[in-house]
Amino acid sequence: MASLRRWILVGLVGCFALALAYLPPRGATPSERSFFMPQSRRGTPARQRAQALADEWRGADASLRLLRARRELQGLLREARAGTSLVVVSESADVAIPTPPIVDSAIHVAWRQLGLGETKVRVAVIIQLAVATAVHDRPAIEEGIAAYLAPDSTDRTTCIAVLPAGNYWTRVFRGARVSGRLPFDAAVLTLKTGLGPCAFYAAYGTPGKSVRGWLVSRGWDLALTVDAGARGRQGNSPIGMAEARHYSYWEPIYSLPPTAVACIASRPEGCRAAVLAGASDDPAIPFPDIVRIEQRWWRRIPRLVEGQRFLADVADEVGRHRFLRFWTSALPVDTALAAALKRPVGEWTADWERGFVQPIRLGPAAPLGGVVIALTIAVFAIVVVAGTASRRQIR
Repeated sequence: MASLRRWILVGLVGCFALALAYLPPRGATPSERSFFMPQSRRGTPARQRAQALADEWRGADASLRLLRARRELQGLLREARAGTSLVVVSESADVAIPTPPIVDSAIHVAWRQLGLGETKVRVAVIIQLAVATAVHDRPAIEEGIAAYLAPDSTDRTTCIAVLPAGNYWTRVFRGARVSGRLPFDAAVLTLKTGLGPCAFYAAYGTPGKSVRGWLVSRGWDLALTVDAGARGRQGNSPIGMAEARHYSYWEPIYSLPPTAVACIASRPEGCRAAVLAGASDDPAIPFPDIVRIEQRWWRRIPRLVEGQRFLADVADEVGRHRFLRFWTSALPVDTALAAALKRPVGEWTADWERGFVQPIRLGPAAPLGGVVIALTIAVFAIVVVAGTASRRQIR
């Protein structure tokens, strides 16, 4: 009977210790952190169908705009003086208008900062300014989605980029006063990013079939900018901008593909799979080759964290000569990329990823406080059992 009471006492002490560790005291102030993220309400089935049709219409309309621009720009490109590698035009409501001076200045500054100069592949940029009044007979042009037409779909020497300016930038470009001071550098950075795949075509020419098919299948997500700038933990990613102790850090991680999560954990096989997804021995390249890219990073679910700058960093690491050999190679992508890096793709990518995100640990792991309490209870129970057993020994 005394032994049973002793065991009951041990159990109660253990429960009390666990409650003391995990339950808040009465009257404690609740944490300000919310474990629920705000989400937009799910639309009705009819509204979802309407949105899907609107997206299809926008895609078809963007393709028609590019094909129409291909025909209309031929005369303008012929009239451009020799050595002109960048042509800028503007339109509003499908009507050509004079290019605002700030747009022309900003995009030429962006061109020079990218080090492009005179290139074999010319780039024609169409800036779509937002209309002043809403259009009710068709879906509105969605801000932040740029469209590109590859050189092989034009005259083989011209890449066309259509960049919607959106309401805010339209007001800025037209000279309207906006709240706050907007530096000219912000417009340069926006247009520099907007050049997207066309900047790679201008800098390195048309890629080989395997590399091009790989990028087309991925939507060019690894080559969204030629000049990515300095590396650092504060990138264009909520994971890179948050700390691991905050919920805002883990919520985007749960939305990533498994290979991207494995790469954050510094697993080379996961990094290799994340980079080489879409690579094929017999890639299919559509004609016309039209790419639509979401420019707003917070709306993208990346296959690789900070992947939009991956090939820019590869080019910076290996140098122009070795990168050109990879870019124009007829070898499979994994072979050509490993040859340029002189390292396995997964190992190099794992080291590269650590420059942006602190590696995480995958797999089940008990919290440190719970482990300490459990070990304390276990040691206490062993001591009690040992003491009870010693008293029962027959002398």
